[in-house]
Amino acid sequence: MRFLIAALLLQQAVAGAQVPATAGELPVQMGYRINPDTVLIAQQFNLFIKVLAPKGVRFEFPLGPDTTSQNGVRPIEIRGEKIVSMLGDTAVALYHLVAWDVGTQPLRFPDVRVSTQGQERLIPLGGASVFVRSVLPADTSLRIPKPPRPLIVLPVFNWLLWAAILAAAIALVLLWWVWRRYRNRPKPPIDPYVRAQQEFARIEARKLTEKDEPEEHVTAMVDVVREYLAARVPGVRPSNTTTELVRAMNPRDGVEAELPDILERADMVKFARAGVVVEEATRAGAMAREIVDHVEARLNPESEPGKRSAAARARAA
Repeated sequence: MRFLIAALLLQQAVAGAQVPATAGELPVQMGYRINPDTVLIAQQFNLFIKVLAPKGVRFEFPLGPDTTSQNGVRPIEIRGEKIVSMLGDTAVALYHLVAWDVGTQPLRFPDVRVSTQGQERLIPLGGASVFVRSVLPADTSLRIPKPPRPLIVLPVFNWLLWAAILAAAIALVLLWWVWRRYRNRPKPPIDPYVRAQQEFARIEARKLTEKDEPEEHVTAMVDVVREYLAARVPGVRPSNTTTELVRAMNPRDGVEAELPDILERADMVKFARAGVVVEEATRAGAMAREIVDHVEARLNPESEPGKRSAAARARAA
């Protein structure tokens, strides 16, 4: 296989003139060929070198061209590695090269070194060069450049409008939140005695006794008494039965002693559907008011019922 490659390379190589040798120098013939000799930038081309010398000599071909940059560009570069073959007294080398600048480009190869038995000879490649053709038109002044593009104008974002809309939305949300908090605000507690008087007035305004509903009048007035006692008297609960409520109140004197009777009468009306005449209903309503006033005066002497009770005792004294 190597013999075949060498034969092909020998056919491509061109023998040059014999290099004159002075007395005592090795007689050497060298030739080279560049194929193709005209290329474009980055187009690969080949350099063939053939050296003919007496048998027994040693050939040293350069590794590649001088790759020193010129104006920031390496004019000639090698692709891959060189291929060297021997056939008798003839040595052939093949280089794959590319050019990176236009015009006539010298290959800038170092000398080929031939040595034997202490003798050495350097064979220069001489004026080996390749022409790199430009792809530009012959007259570049005919080129008409495109007109400049207009400046890129970015749309202006009207952030003031959107900021105003956002602020208005936030204000509406805050107003809605404040209104909701105000609507759902906890109502201030009403004094149990005041609430009882309001409920008594509301029930009497319905005029149940005049509408032939004395039973409902009795139960409604007694329910107000129960609610008042649960709110004002410690130990009394809204869920207390009549017995439990009387035990917690322990009424002994005054109008409070009538509390068990009025509670039991209301239970009979409510649970046993007992009948009540108008006069009895009116008296039970008045008794309910008196019981609430008496308990309020006893527990809260500074209240209006308490002051009235104190004034009455003072007059009696």
